[in-house]
Amino acid sequence: MNKQKKIIIGVILVAIILMGVGYAALTSTTLTITGTASATAAQDNFKVYFTGENTIKNPDNSDVEVTVTPQATTATVSISGLSKKGDTAYAILEIENGSNDVDAESVQVTTQDTDTAIFDIAAIMCDQSGQTISNYEVASGAKTYVKVSATLLQTPTTDANTTISVTITATPKAAV
Repeated sequence: MNKQKKIIIGVILVAIILMGVGYAALTSTTLTITGTASATAAQDNFKVYFTGENTIKNPDNSDVEVTVTPQATTATVSISGLSKKGDTAYAILEIENGSNDVDAESVQVTTQDTDTAIFDIAAIMCDQSGQTISNYEVASGAKTYVKVSATLLQTPTTDANTTISVTITATPKAAV
């Protein structure tokens, strides 16, 4: 009988184990979690502006005045004192990409002046010495420059002055 008890107990244990395995197989499920993540672009993340520092003026013409509000996207350059056709004056303005981690794919500068008949106004992206550059990308934290010049198209018969408004337009580099 002792042997019979052992067999019965063994059969019962095997049955319990099989029931547990069967239950686990029937109730086993895979948990899948799905969701989304979103990011919102904030204009404050991308800042390209005139620094208001390190302005270089044409050494041959002291009648160049530059008004730059630091960290602004516009600046004013006032040029006077040109007297004959072909006279030129310029100012080199510093531009900074003040973004923490957003590079500028391109930086462009446009001008608007008060007297287009007498003056030829140009804005040329350059290095700090005024040499023209062809790569308009500006990494975050880096600086570039723009040379704003006025050339007298004709010899004036009366006094002529022009005030030039300079505006930055920057395009952020797409995140990869």
